Amino acid sequence: MTVRPLTAPLAKKAKKEINEVPARVPTDISTLRDWLKKQPHLESVKPTDQWLVAFLRGGKFSLERSKQKLDMYYSLKSIVPEFFANRDPCGDAIQEILKLGVFLPLINNPKKQDAPRTCIVRIGAFDPAKYHLSDLIKVSFMVTEILMLEDDNFTVAGEEVVVDLKDVKFGVLSQWTPALAKKVMSSFEKALPIRVKGTHILNTPIGFETAYTIFKTFLTDKLKKRIRVHNQNYAAMHALIPKNTFPVEYGGDAGELQELIEYWKAKVESYREFFLQQDDVRSDETKRLGTPKTSGLLFGVEGSFRKLDVD
Repeated sequence: MTVRPLTAPLAKKAKKEINEVPARVPTDISTLRDWLKKQPHLESVKPTDQWLVAFLRGGKFSLERSKQKLDMYYSLKSIVPEFFANRDPCGDAIQEILKLGVFLPLINNPKKQDAPRTCIVRIGAFDPAKYHLSDLIKVSFMVTEILMLEDDNFTVAGEEVVVDLKDVKFGVLSQWTPALAKKVMSSFEKALPIRVKGTHILNTPIGFETAYTIFKTFLTDKLKKRIRVHNQNYAAMHALIPKNTFPVEYGGDAGELQELIEYWKAKVESYREFFLQQDDVRSDETKRLGTPKTSGLLFGVEGSFRKLDVD
């Protein structure tokens, strides 16, 4: 088994919060591999141990839940190409978005070794006249997959999301259609092994309260309680996430934003071979035993959205 050993603080948290027992991990990985071999529609899937551990952790080591997430992830790669296809980091659109730095994981406080990974989403840096919101989501998911492979804090302790709405343009909000929202929600809830521990909203624009009130109707009470609107009160955010986690533009002292942008641009580019290889690793729904998953089946018109739930 080739899986990074956890630090002592993370191992303690993993046992307490996600039921991770080190002695049992090899067996759980083997069980997932045996299951994959029996799924004709997933014959192209040959994951590493570290990738499978990310799904086990995302499913709190429930084998059935981990299987469901794996199955849905590879199905969405076929059904939602706007998120999961054509992911060459050297492609023009992805290069431009990487230069903007719309999704940036931060460096954690070294004194807090079991802290969640904090990620900033800079929606206002995005020009809706040039690109679609789905392009931003695609790049965000690419960075997320790198975190799944490299970042034990992310897979064990979860993620704190900081959404910066400074300079956000109306065109971006107009692209956030119910259809797109449903695909994003399905990706987070059913496919990607992500545990969102908190969402922090900064620099809210005029009209935000109305949009926020509507948005909250799609969320469970548990998730609503994890959303905090700080607007420009960075000190309130620093009381929850250490100040020294943030770049100077967000009141911290962890370098400048441009350094972070350049780091993650280079990191994503270093994974070019991975993303090119993975482009064809997806579900073949024509070979599924049972009812094939389709866009209509997963995202068809419903009377109302089911509320999004997270761990």
